[in-house]
Amino acid sequence: MTYRRRPGESTHLSGGPDWERPLDFEGNSRPIADEWARWHIPDCDYLVLRDAVLALMSIDLLHYRTLQMERRLATHLQRSGHENWTLYAQSLRQQPEEARRFLKFLTINVSSFYRDSDKWDYLAGTILPKLLSRCQPRGLEAWSVGCSIGAEPYTLAMLLRELAGHRRHRIHAGDIDPVILEMAQAAGPYSNNDIRELPSDLVSHYLLARDDSHYRVCAEIRGMVHFARFDILKDRAVQMYDLVICRNLVIYFTPAMKERVFLNLAQSVRPGGVFFIGSTETIPNYGQCGFRYLAPSFYQRME
Repeated sequence: MTYRRRPGESTHLSGGPDWERPLDFEGNSRPIADEWARWHIPDCDYLVLRDAVLALMSIDLLHYRTLQMERRLATHLQRSGHENWTLYAQSLRQQPEEARRFLKFLTINVSSFYRDSDKWDYLAGTILPKLLSRCQPRGLEAWSVGCSIGAEPYTLAMLLRELAGHRRHRIHAGDIDPVILEMAQAAGPYSNNDIRELPSDLVSHYLLARDDSHYRVCAEIRGMVHFARFDILKDRAVQMYDLVICRNLVIYFTPAMKERVFLNLAQSVRPGGVFFIGSTETIPNYGQCGFRYLAPSFYQRME
């Protein structure tokens, strides 16, 4: 374990305030004593898994090293039937299907239309009318980061069609998982569970029933959304937007990585534009990102 002494302080190993917390792989403070004992995966095993995932998927698990994620990883290893992380890493390298399963596990992809309906009601009733007024006569430009199956950008497209259907709106959407992006680009099929919170009038106007339990988004809405692979830890937005949606994507990131992601995404929001995050998420230092707080889950870029 590596220790770092603060400048000007003594060198005795008393465990008192003279010494900072142990460092993690990035040089950030790590938990101490009983906190550190709660890690589920030893450093050496975590690095074995990290190397395999980094080589195969270009995803650095060091950005995800939280107690919550380690609990999920430990459960995943048990369910996979492998005895240890070395054997599991070999499986990832040798079996493409296992690598695809791990990517799906890592990216979670829990999404649905109009998820957390009270937030979408607020977006439709308060946020969008103001943004549409600001950007007229042009259409609204939005970005859905970590779009998963496409439910969120398609939901937004439906709301914009209802509020200002005569304008030409553009919605960009991205996700790191190529398999899930294919489903999003195909606009379905979506199950009854996927659309359970979507208002009935939007269902009847914009979804096409394939059978009693599966639906596709109509061509009118599909044409408003443009999908592309996007890695939130590496890629940058190609432009600035009136609305950026990034919901429930950073919950497993380390605090340092969350701050970095929010700072980067803030640069893609136009002055006066709005950033829409998940119901369980907050931006602790939102002022440093150039935001002001509007309401739970909503922040506005200061002008």
